Amino acid sequence: MLGLKGTSNMASIHRDPRSPYWFCAFTLPSGKRTLRSTKERDRKKALVICNGWDKAAKSAREGELVESQARKVLDDILADVGEKAIRKDTTRDFFTRWLEGKRVSKSASTYTHYRQTSRDFLEALGNRADKPIAVLSAADIETYRDWLFRRDASNASVKKHLTIVRSALAVAQKQDLIDKNPTNTIELPKTVSIQRDVFEPSQVRALIAVASPDWKTAILIGFYSGARLGDVCKLTWNDVDLNRGTISYQQTKTGASIEFPIHPDLETRLLDIAGDNPRGALCPTLAGRITGGEGGLSAQFGKLLGEAGLDQRKVAVNAKRSVARLSFHSLRHSFASALANSGISSDIRKKLVGHSSDAIHSRYTHLELSPLKTAIGTLPSLL
Repeated sequence: MLGLKGTSNMASIHRDPRSPYWFCAFTLPSGKRTLRSTKERDRKKALVICNGWDKAAKSAREGELVESQARKVLDDILADVGEKAIRKDTTRDFFTRWLEGKRVSKSASTYTHYRQTSRDFLEALGNRADKPIAVLSAADIETYRDWLFRRDASNASVKKHLTIVRSALAVAQKQDLIDKNPTNTIELPKTVSIQRDVFEPSQVRALIAVASPDWKTAILIGFYSGARLGDVCKLTWNDVDLNRGTISYQQTKTGASIEFPIHPDLETRLLDIAGDNPRGALCPTLAGRITGGEGGLSAQFGKLLGEAGLDQRKVAVNAKRSVARLSFHSLRHSFASALANSGISSDIRKKLVGHSSDAIHSRYTHLELSPLKTAIGTLPSLL
């Protein structure tokens, strides 16, 4: 068995009969002598590695070893033994490259989510985003998590973003850019599943009665198509075909192409507001506005609910945040449920609503005691 004999502080290499590798004896920054395997069978290469370790330890003892110098020492060692230098990809470099791959392999909506998460992550890291990704730590992930919470992100949102970062760093680990995925030690926030309520026709009428012209149009589209608020506000006259009686659009969230028949009430509304600009928005005062945040469209709709005398039925999901059971998204649930109550087949419902799976679709169906007996074309009139 090898032992550290003598008091010399010089680095030296030694053999252990039980191992095929050369061992390096050198002095740690603390002044303690240590013996480490070089994992090298070749004596000359082992000596190069040993001298490099000794040089780095000496610099550390003298307070001169910084990250860049340490990496240079290791690169010099690798060069001397005929190996490639350590890859110096920064976290920013890696996420830029990873994101570019997602541009071609994922849908437009998924890519948008990945891009926003990457931007937020790099912003939260600050100047550490330009450090080698190899030094990324669990503390950096915690910094990002806390950064999200300070911006009032929900537990579900934080969990989604951390999951995306974890997926990206798993790729970095496979590419040997990091030894361990630092997100694996971070517990993901617990989420609460909130079941959205549905609107009764009388409640939608109450909303329409107090709504501005553009909100009236948006509500009718939401109730008679199940479109999400963001997609409704992006609709233009170019998406409307009054001759065929349909509206077509591409869902932002899924990228799915949707075409739905125009209900008579919605047709009446569109004829009332018809314009001659094919690129004009159906809801011009709502177009281009963000949906989230205190001043966003969702918050505006919440105020509209109050004006109509309707309770949002908010449920607390954590100490700082609550979610409304009754919101614009409830119109989507109402649409899917009305279709089911009218006996419309699951395949047709999924096509109209734009759901990609039975598991998702089942969450949007609320069967009532007295199901509506009319098909989608004879849904209750709101005007």
